[in-house]
Amino acid sequence: MSISGTQETLYSIYIDRTAVRLYSDMGETPAKGRLLASQNDYSTACEFALELANQKGLELINHVKEFS
Repeated sequence: MSISGTQETLYSIYIDRTAVRLYSDMGETPAKGRLLASQNDYSTACEFALELANQKGLELINHVKEFS
């Protein structure tokens, strides 16, 4: 039995010297940086990344394409 359309997207938060970066496994893969966390919920991942960026005084760069 095949289950189609049930694949969850994984969102990953990376940090480097200049920014906190949010990625999706459906988009580009980071070239550098340290993986801090992964979530399967966009809102949770984005909130975590934003809070981390604020605490570290870094820019948040969201590489996740907007949902249509």
